[in-house]
Amino acid sequence: MLPPYAAAGLSLAAVALAFAVNRLWFGFLPDDRPQKGRKQHARPVPLGGIALLPVLLPWLLASGLPWLAAGVAAVTLLGYADDWSKEHGRELDWKKKLVLLALSSALAANQAVDPFAAPERWLLAWCLVFVLTNATNFLDNTDGVATALSAASLLVATGGDGAFAAVGFAALGFLPWNWPRPFLFVGDSGAFALGLCCGALCATRLPAFDRALLPFAVQLADFAQVVTVRLWLGFRPWIGDRRHLPHIAQNLGLPRPLVAPLFAGAAVLLAGLAA
Repeated sequence: MLPPYAAAGLSLAAVALAFAVNRLWFGFLPDDRPQKGRKQHARPVPLGGIALLPVLLPWLLASGLPWLAAGVAAVTLLGYADDWSKEHGRELDWKKKLVLLALSSALAANQAVDPFAAPERWLLAWCLVFVLTNATNFLDNTDGVATALSAASLLVATGGDGAFAAVGFAALGFLPWNWPRPFLFVGDSGAFALGLCCGALCATRLPAFDRALLPFAVQLADFAQVVTVRLWLGFRPWIGDRRHLPHIAQNLGLPRPLVAPLFAGAAVLLAGLAA
């Protein structure tokens, strides 16, 4: 089997191929259109996270992680459909989306914990996978943040070895397309896939709770604070806004290209404490 770092090159090549096909021959990538108030880009940017699936899926299957592979395929396709819907001014029904995310999280939790042998631990694993999947997607709001954070958390937590490290390297392969200048966004399809893998790794490290959570503390902190604020203000927690930690950092004067390195650096430090 190829070493995990090979996933970076494969991801870079897969995304390059998707970008070229979308631009030159067949427009199969949905566009993220500018939107006043929330969006920071002035032109439509393609959402290319679907290109990670041909890299991640064979790797997970070859590594003996069929439940996780099924979950990754499901959330990637769900995210791709949602990305297309948003381009046309509508979103998938939130109830159907919630059910599909819950089922995909259950598949990933099955990979980490036997639900019949340890049902309470499985339920905790499911919750962690579900939250981290959405937390990663929430952070796809500033160039490079979702991919850099996922890469940092997965690579430091695994020491760069194994299937989860390959997912981290695949995230690194996408990063040049998204940061410092965004040619592509990872979109729901890619963010869901990376987040599900982050959640699955977190779940495998239970019941060592601090060791499980620290590599993903940045994602969890942003998720907790933004959901709390939205609920406090009376907004639906799944409706995007500019109250995330990367937005706060920019409001405090941090240049936009430095946001991803700052948050990835924080993830490296926290993951290092858990290693």
